This record gives sequence, structure tokens and C-alpha cells, in this order.
Amino acid sequence: MNHWSQYWKVSNALSSFAEGDAGRGYEGDIRTFWEFHLKDLDDNAVVVDVGTGNGALALLANQFGKQQKKNWTVHGVDAATINPAEDVDGTPELKALLSEVQFHGDTDMSKLPFDDGSVDCVVSQFAFEYADRKAALKEILRVLKPGGKVVMLAHHHKSSIMQDSKTGVRVFEYTLNETPLFMQADLLLRIGLQYLKADTVANWKSSQHGQATEKTTRWIMDMLRERFSNDAERVWVDDIIGRVARLIQSVDSAEKAEMALQALGREYNMLQAHLMRVQDQVKASLTEADVKAVIKSAGKASKQNDYSDFNLENEPFAWAIEIVKKAD
Repeated sequence: MNHWSQYWKVSNALSSFAEGDAGRGYEGDIRTFWEFHLKDLDDNAVVVDVGTGNGALALLANQFGKQQKKNWTVHGVDAATINPAEDVDGTPELKALLSEVQFHGDTDMSKLPFDDGSVDCVVSQFAFEYADRKAALKEILRVLKPGGKVVMLAHHHKSSIMQDSKTGVRVFEYTLNETPLFMQADLLLRIGLQYLKADTVANWKSSQHGQATEKTTRWIMDMLRERFSNDAERVWVDDIIGRVARLIQSVDSAEKAEMALQALGREYNMLQAHLMRVQDQVKASLTEADVKAVIKSAGKASKQNDYSDFNLENEPFAWAIEIVKKAD
């Protein structure tokens, strides 16, 4: 879980879609989906976002409640250590909105801090499926009021997200764990550091040791580009190679070599943590049989349930799942 705690602390993203605007919250068809499922809640409803991360969905619920003139209480729960109001670097307005949500970090979905029958709606986007699904659903049904509902968008095993993530896992596992790219780059920088303490960059690069280590490093990079040559693979491998290459290119003094060595270690650890998160994501993706098993596990506690493909641009994006708790 530390790899997720660190991600939420340093990514500056509200959701796990950290790239571009998507990391700042949900819009378009995704926002429309959530507003549709939230619009009929009572004026004083309690809404809980499980697996909230830095609060993208909790924030959406809180904002929508205000727009509808509702007095909702919104909670965000996550097993990772989170503190969105402090860790997200945003405008004062964003920080104020995040501070209105009651966040609960280090909290497992199977041990929610709410009384029996005290919650009107539980929501989850790309989160519930990471947990022990049977135990988490049992706990969610415990805290829901009679007639309350849980609504989820869960990772779809056929989505482009999953296909891209599987590619990323393959590239990362091989590059980080089966090639000496980072060890060789480390050796190159250490030799450079020793030369630059008393010599010039030109003499370092023209030296036998400098040329040998640089050629080997570049050979590994070229081999990786040849091995992972299709467009989907190149996005991942070019990112890794680019990080290493930029550090090597930045060195023009002993001080810069020392800084690059430290940065190389940080990059390696960061990429290993990223690999762990993507592995988690692939493991969490659900087949239709998995979705049916989730619904079945609700048993007699549910009065109705439904699931369907949630498509974006005519392609599977997620499973949309709704389970309503039976009234007493």
C-alpha cells in the first residue's frame, strides 16, 4: 500500500489518471453518469466514496450536491495514507472544496467507520475491485440504509486502459528487472563523477572508461527500442529511456554528476512503484463472470441489482454496477 500512499502524496492528481486534465477530476460522460445516479438522493444524504484517492469522485459528489441545493455529507475512504486538502497543490478554491469532504485514510473497505444503516449511497470509481470484493461488499451493505445503493464504475478487462496497462507491465518488468539499464547508467555516472572531480567533460567522454560505459548504456537503450517497437510499447519504453538519458546529458560537472546519481536512484524507485500500481490495476480488472460473482455475493441483502458495459467512444471503459439494499 506504500506505493499508493506515495502516489497520492506526490502526484498532485485527484484521480489515478494523472496525465493531463483527467487527473484533476471527472468530466464529460463520466460526470454525467455520476450525476444521474446521485440526483435522486435525499436532501440530507450521506455519500461515501470508497477508494477515494485524492478525492476526485468525492469532490464531484460534493459539488453536485451543492448545485442541487442539497445538504449532503460526503466522505472519502481509502486504504492508503491520504490528506488531499494538504497534498494536492491547487487553487485556494480547490483546497476549500476538498476541505469540505471528510477524508478517512488508512481505512480498509472491509472496516468502514460508519454505523449500521447510516449511509444513503456508496460510490466507487476504479477502487472497489482492488479490495477483497466479498468482504468489502458485505461491509458496504452493512453501512447502507435500507433502500440505499452502491454504484460503481469498475475496471473492465477488455478496456483500452487494461490493454495499455498490460503492455506497460511487460515493458516495465523487462526493462527494470531483466536489463542492467539503471546499473549501467549508474556506473557511467560514477565514472564521470570521478573524472570530473579533477578533469573536464571532454576528457571524461573521450576516456576509455567513459566511452565503454556510454556505448554499453546506449546499446541497452537501442536494444529496448528494438524489442518494444510497436506504438503502444514505445510510449512506455521511451518514457523510461528518456528519464535516464536526460540525467546523463545534464552532467557537466562533478556536482551535476552527484545530483544525477541521486536522481537516478529516485527515478528507479519511482518507476518500480509505478510498476506495482499498474500490476495492481491489471489484477483488479473484472471479467463479466467476476461482476456476476460480486452481485451474487450480495445475496438476500439486495432487492435489485444491475450491471452493464459503460462505453466511451464505442469501446468498453468500465463495468457499471448498481446494487440496492433491501428494505427491512
